[in-house]
This record gives sequence, C-alpha cells and structure tokens, in this order.
Amino acid sequence: MKRFLIISIALILVSGGVFGYSLHHYLSAQNADAAQPSTEPAATAPTEPDAQLNLNTDTLNDGGIFSAYYDQAEQYVAGMTKEQMVGQMIIDVADDASDAVTDISRYSLGGVLFTAESFDYMSKDEVKSAIERVRTAATLSPILAAQEEGGRVNTVSGHSAFDDVTFESPRNVYEAGGIAAVERQEDEKTQFLKELGFNVNLAPVLDLAKEYDQIMFSRSLCGDAQVTSTYAEYVAKFNQAKGVSVVLKHFPGYGTINDTYDVPVVDTRDAAVIRAEDYLPFKAGVSAGAHFVMISNVVAQGFDSAHTAALSPTLHRELRDNIGFTGLIITDVLDKNDYSAYADGKAPAVAAVLAGNDLILVNDCASAYNAIISAVNDGTVSETILKQVCTRIIAYKYAAGLMA
Repeated sequence: MKRFLIISIALILVSGGVFGYSLHHYLSAQNADAAQPSTEPAATAPTEPDAQLNLNTDTLNDGGIFSAYYDQAEQYVAGMTKEQMVGQMIIDVADDASDAVTDISRYSLGGVLFTAESFDYMSKDEVKSAIERVRTAATLSPILAAQEEGGRVNTVSGHSAFDDVTFESPRNVYEAGGIAAVERQEDEKTQFLKELGFNVNLAPVLDLAKEYDQIMFSRSLCGDAQVTSTYAEYVAKFNQAKGVSVVLKHFPGYGTINDTYDVPVVDTRDAAVIRAEDYLPFKAGVSAGAHFVMISNVVAQGFDSAHTAALSPTLHRELRDNIGFTGLIITDVLDKNDYSAYADGKAPAVAAVLAGNDLILVNDCASAYNAIISAVNDGTVSETILKQVCTRIIAYKYAAGLMA
C-alpha cells in the first residue's frame, strides 16, 4: 500500500511538471509573436455603414406612400451601378427634345422636364413622338414631366398646334368660376398631358400671394390658405389617380414676398408665420398622397439664413418631420442662377444631395452628374445615402406604374 502511494505521488509530480513546462512554452511563444511583426495581413476595422452599399438597412421602412414597393426597389437597386444611381437622381431640363434623347441614354437620367422650347413648331403627333423617343432611349422607365400650370407657364398648350386647348391661370379660373371650375380644368389638363405621354406635371403652385405685385400672384390660386388647401388636396387625390403625378410647389412658400430681381429671393418672415399659413396647403396635398414636393431657391431667413431652401438641411427636416412628407423632394432649377455661395463650399448639386433632395432639376445634366459622381467617389456623398435615395425613386416608379 505504501509503495502504491509513493508511485502515485511521483506520477502526479511528473504530470504537473510537464503541464508547467507546456504552459511556459505556450506563453513564451505568444509573447514572441506579439514582439515580432506579423507576416499575416492586418485585420481591417469594419467599414462604417455610410462607406459601403448596405442593402440590409431599415432606413426607408417609414410607412411612407411608396413603402409597399421598398423591398422590390431595393432588389432592383442591388443590381445597379453607382453611376446609374447618380443618373437616376437627375432630371434634365430639356429645351431640345433631340438632346434629351442623347442625355437620358448617356447618363441614365431619372427623367426629363420638357420646356415649351422642346416642342417649337411641332404638331400634336410630333410632340407625342418626341416624348416617346425619350422614353424608349432611357435605360430605366423615366419621369416625363411637363410644367403645365395654366396661364403664362405652359409646356404644351401655348403652341399653335394646340389652339383648341386653353388652360388659363388657376387664379383667373377661380375668380371666374370658383374652386369647382378650377377642379374641372385640372381634370382636363391631366387627361391632356396623359394622352401626350407625360407622367408628371410640375404643378400645382401653392404659394399664397395676395397682391398683384407679389412674386407668385399670376401663377397662384389665391391668397387664402384654406381654399388653396382644398385645391392641393383635390389635385393630389383625384388627378394622380389618372396617371399623372403632381408636384406641390414651391416649399416653404413664397407667400407675400414682393416681386424682385434679387437672386436669391430672400424671405424675412418669421418661421412661425410661414408654418401657420404657408404650410397649410402643403400639408393638405401631402395628406392626400402627392408624390412630389418642389423645394424652392428662396432664402427663408426665419429657418436658415445661410442656405437657399433647396440647399438647407433644416428645411428638408421641416418638410419630412413637420409636414410629414415621405415622397420625392425635387429642387427647383438649381443652375438657372449661381447658388454656390449657399452650398458650403461644394458644388450646388452635391450640396442639394446632402441637404436631403431626391431629385436634382438642372439645365446642365453633365455638370451635375460629374459633380455628384465625384462626391460619391471621394466619400463626400456616401453610397448608403445614394442607395437610399435611389430606392425611394425606384419605389416611386413602381408605385406610379412607370415600372412593372
């Protein structure tokens, strides 16, 4: 028994010695590895979400008007290049329909806004043909927009080929026949545009001008916020159902600003005044499901004196959070004048993306495209932002029936 006990103790001591030696060797080896440069590639830190195209984001699950199509849109966007996504953010102001065919194909543009000059001396059939050529040239079903407000701002109906079509300014129609007459003209206008091949109309004007010397007097309905709200609701609810999306404009509202040659126009009113009056028609149109809101080039000092509205993150938050808009925000024409002093040292098109716009409306689509793609490549505009914006655009195109 004594002999067995001695042998057992000896084995335990030997085992302990072996374990101690092994542990010492392991720790020494670890310390040596730590002291020497590794021959393996260093592990990189996880890429920040904003630096990569991550399709597993919940940022667009906002219950918005296009949300039923977000999943489908995300799948489509997953197969797009960043160049194609940048192109989708740009709407080209086309004074020449032939140039629009070239541009929409070259840059994969999101769409085209035709001007009155696009259709000079064309017959009705030639207008339809010009629009169709742009549609078929697009790599992805495009926005084909008119600016048919009625009165002095008309893309088509002012041409001699359409002498039998007269869309008067909403103000004149309202003064002559009330809101019912305005609604009848809106119905006729929407049907007219749809038959020609348009799918978006940059109207209605919701600015609340009261006097003839105010900027939007001739283009607006009236100075009454409640009546204008009824107008906005009708156009969004009933006209869009006919296949032509509406664009509520010009947020946050030119209101009672006097006409001026100043660029940009400056609104000195308090934010509280604008919220209490000018916001009302926009809220009505948004609640009725308007697909677009145009944000203006005015400097609304009560909100943000350092930026025009189109370049102001503050006013985009107002539109999203206060108005509750979940559709597409489009700039007014961004390069008609020089707004670079309000763009934080960036190209205005880039500042517009960073401010929160979905669509950039420009005369020079090549310059806007090149500025934005450079900003994506150098990280100024993250690919996540690009993907989110493009997803909303594609979701709209599914929702509006532009894509199947």
